[in-house]
Amino acid sequence: MKTTLLSVAVAAALSITALAHAAPPDNESVKISAPAAADFRFKPQDFSDYLYSYALSNGDRLKFSQKVAHYYAEVNGHKKVEIFPVAPGEFVTQAGTRISFQDSGYELTIDNYERLPMTAQLPANTTVVASR
Repeated sequence: MKTTLLSVAVAAALSITALAHAAPPDNESVKISAPAAADFRFKPQDFSDYLYSYALSNGDRLKFSQKVAHYYAEVNGHKKVEIFPVAPGEFVTQAGTRISFQDSGYELTIDNYERLPMTAQLPANTTVVASR
């Protein structure tokens, strides 16, 4: 009986070893790529819907401008900051401010407004809205 149990144990160990060598490695990965901002194509003429000045809900005034295929936001006449199109009606700054236009540019929402370099000290995650 001891011989039988020993034979079964050895056979099981050899089977597990063979399976371990035949199985694919645990570190296999699958590459899933999400659409990047660079995948979105924005035509410079599409920015004409946004080339206005907006009175923001916090009392500031925000004006948008364009120079060829570069787009800018300017708060209260301070230095302009470049904004980058990432989706239809959606722009972001390098610092992470997100500007979302609705209703063909008649309304907008700005998330992380405090990250604009020309704004006063504001709490994190400040959101302002406007309509023209």
